[in-house]
Amino acid sequence: MSDKKKVAKLKITDVTFDEFTDIDFTPPSTFFIRGATGDYYFIHTAKRAVAQDWVDENFGKGRYTVVASKLQKTKPKNESGAYSCTGTGSRKK
Repeated sequence: MSDKKKVAKLKITDVTFDEFTDIDFTPPSTFFIRGATGDYYFIHTAKRAVAQDWVDENFGKGRYTVVASKLQKTKPKNESGAYSCTGTGSRKK
């Protein structure tokens, strides 16, 4: 029995530097790393921690850090998505 965490088999897309720098390039997933060979490895997952675990397991812990290819939306504090407080635009004169 091993104490290592088992990382689920994830879909990985390998993109060359030429493809990555093409003006019409659209990132296939949110998280990626750039390997020492210049290739970009896109990890298809919604969670950064899962992507980082996969990178640590396959490339060695501490060698690469995953990067987000697009901005992440933050979840609202309120479950309904509404603001939890309101304000007015008036001031006391």
